[in-house]
Amino acid sequence: MTAAPAPNGYAHKLAEARRFDRFVRSHRQPLIAYYRRRGANSADIEDLVQEVFLRLLRKLRDGEDIAQSYVFAAASSVWIDSHRYAATRAGSSHHGPLAEDLRSSLPEPDRIVEGRDDLRVLRQGISKLPAKWRRAFLFHRFDDLSHTEIARRMNVSVSSVEKYISNALASLRAGEAGDIE
Repeated sequence: MTAAPAPNGYAHKLAEARRFDRFVRSHRQPLIAYYRRRGANSADIEDLVQEVFLRLLRKLRDGEDIAQSYVFAAASSVWIDSHRYAATRAGSSHHGPLAEDLRSSLPEPDRIVEGRDDLRVLRQGISKLPAKWRRAFLFHRFDDLSHTEIARRMNVSVSSVEKYISNALASLRAGEAGDIE
């Protein structure tokens, strides 16, 4: 007996849910470790991790790939926001522990080194892309232009722009050019 055809859009939603599930499984433990290193309360870690995933869900729904560094930038933002919220909730009392106020929100030194290495590898990968792929990729990722705007600038069709970006991403992934996802 064969299953009935999926309602229109159901297959897309299922694929989207599976993609998000893979994303969560691959990033959950590193995020938990990230918050533990920063001294987060064990009871709050799951909430912090969930908040990161909620913030990134929209980008994933839009089909965007998310770089590892972006995941941790979001985690840092969630961490800072949680401290701001806690400070606001506690009122204007300035009697809290001074060490908490002095803790840096900057990434750890090893994370900075990893990020620089990832960036170096990514730059090398981008520089090796064919010119059309590179231009479309840079317009999309760094200038935040839509496919239509890129097509106008490059004087090509929107489908060509989509192919250029897709090929660039595939090439960068295949070349281990940092974590583009």
